[in-house]
Amino acid sequence: MKKPHRLLLPMVVGLALLSAAALASPPRYVDRVIEREGLRMNVHIDAVDDAAPASPQAGQWVRLSLNSQRLADDQALSNWRIGAWLDRETDTMSGTVPVCGQRVARYLSGNLLERPLLDLTGYFVLSLDAEPSVSVLDPAVNFSGRSSLQSAMQLQGKGFDWIKTSDDMRLYVALPNERRLAMADLQTFKVLDHLAFSGQPTRLALQPDERLLWVGTTGASEQESAVEIIDTVTEKPVARLPLPMGYHEIVFSGDGRHVFVSNRQNRSLTIVDAATLTIVRTVDLGYEPLGLVFTDKQALLWVVNAKDGKIHRYDERGHPVDSLMLDAGLGPIKLTPDARHVLVVNPAQHRLYVVDATDGKEKHRLTISGQPYDILFSDQYAYIRTLQSEQIGLLSLTSLDAAQPILKKIPAGAGVLADTRNLPRASSMALTLDRSGAFFAMPSERTLYHYMEGMNAPGSGLKTYGHTPVSAMVVQRGLRENRPGHYSTMLRLPSAGRLVLALASETPALRECLGLKVEASSKVATVDGLSVTWLETGTRKAKVGETIDLRAQVGEATDAQPKPGQLKALIMPAHGGAATVWSMQEHPQHPGIWSVSGKLLQSGAYYVHLEADKPLKSAFSTLIVE
Repeated sequence: MKKPHRLLLPMVVGLALLSAAALASPPRYVDRVIEREGLRMNVHIDAVDDAAPASPQAGQWVRLSLNSQRLADDQALSNWRIGAWLDRETDTMSGTVPVCGQRVARYLSGNLLERPLLDLTGYFVLSLDAEPSVSVLDPAVNFSGRSSLQSAMQLQGKGFDWIKTSDDMRLYVALPNERRLAMADLQTFKVLDHLAFSGQPTRLALQPDERLLWVGTTGASEQESAVEIIDTVTEKPVARLPLPMGYHEIVFSGDGRHVFVSNRQNRSLTIVDAATLTIVRTVDLGYEPLGLVFTDKQALLWVVNAKDGKIHRYDERGHPVDSLMLDAGLGPIKLTPDARHVLVVNPAQHRLYVVDATDGKEKHRLTISGQPYDILFSDQYAYIRTLQSEQIGLLSLTSLDAAQPILKKIPAGAGVLADTRNLPRASSMALTLDRSGAFFAMPSERTLYHYMEGMNAPGSGLKTYGHTPVSAMVVQRGLRENRPGHYSTMLRLPSAGRLVLALASETPALRECLGLKVEASSKVATVDGLSVTWLETGTRKAKVGETIDLRAQVGEATDAQPKPGQLKALIMPAHGGAATVWSMQEHPQHPGIWSVSGKLLQSGAYYVHLEADKPLKSAFSTLIVE
């Protein structure tokens, strides 16, 4: 049985107002100066596109900017922790307009039933999909009982590896089959360009200062094997270094002077001068290198010899230092966050090895059934993902010096990763923003499971609705300081109507709320060819036991797109609890018009969602039953 797809967007309540003429520059929707507690703050909300409408519209991308100064000395207020939320002016449950302090207190309470339309203090979860796409999910929206899928960035092919800049501005995705590198803006979640290569990009690495992106390419001929170097500021190629044949791993020395690139099939290692972007030397290893790690304190390069079960260590010039014999079938190697230990998995032997980073000697040998193949570090744990088991190992990092390390297991869904063919190089795990938990991609269930450290199992899951997640990544959203005292972020206006932007900080003490009127969008949004429009707009009121009629039009972008299948209306209480499900029927004389009638026997506020067998761009409606 196919799982239903559930998507959610605020209902359109009017007609869009378009500007009569193209504007020379993006319009400014909010321009306010606030002076409080010895602080002067300029608040701006600006359109992003030059051709944006004169009035903001639902679904439109805008830029929120704050410019802050201390009144006493006109100095910029740096490192300021300020929260921002965008919500409806009127509380859905009470029908009242909360005062600013009450509004902020509600958002800070952590009550999942009191979440705003847009929380600019949180984060997005990205999934690299088995399809040629990257899905963008909002976990806060999902926890509120609504769809978490915000958008999907379409790629020209299936991603194999990906990496983002630490400021969460740019995302790079390797597309081997298309011989391209996708570059995306993480503020607007739009793909900017696809760079073409002569070989297949399979490995991405940002050098420590993040100015250059190193892309390892491979192929059937020597001409396709190289490392392409991209300037992340100009987003243009700056160098291409031909390499011996093979799959390439890339690591950097601690001081950033050298880059080490393995050439698997050629059984060699290439050392590159990072300043001149020239090859220093190529070292003949005599074995196929699988993984690389550089330990800064010892200035040593660790190379995994998977077939022979050895770890070899070299100095920065590529001279051998020593080796450690383990077991044949070694896999990836990782350095712990404190750089005191090196962890190596062995999928063939179902083992995990803990090696002292100083002397290169084995400290622990742990059994982890299910073919361990990937490692992720939080501040407290090493997460070990397996191919043949739904169990994920959690190894306590503080216990690595003990005689017996502490290892526990948690389940992540009911499926196993081995059921998914052609897994990418990118990790199926990602840390939460506060590094106290993780997200686990489970492709067979089309779910990203969320785990909080201290729990016995993941507490929730994010559905990707029509996409198959194979990798996970977390992107911070909200205000960032891009120069002293200046904070900005990009956001998509979530709903039409009268909205309120709430700003709050503790030092200095600030509670400020600004109104923003947002018009209905003039664009018909579609996902996979299907769009939904409610035929009754706005918040509706009814009496307990009174018959309520719900009608929606399901349009199709092309004749080739399928019908939505069985369409259901889910009536979800705003205060929580189980949803009431009403099955909708298509009108026999008016194709595309779906309707249902029913009664609600309890008073309160309700959200009405649509659910179908096919992906929809679905709206929700609000009901007040008295």
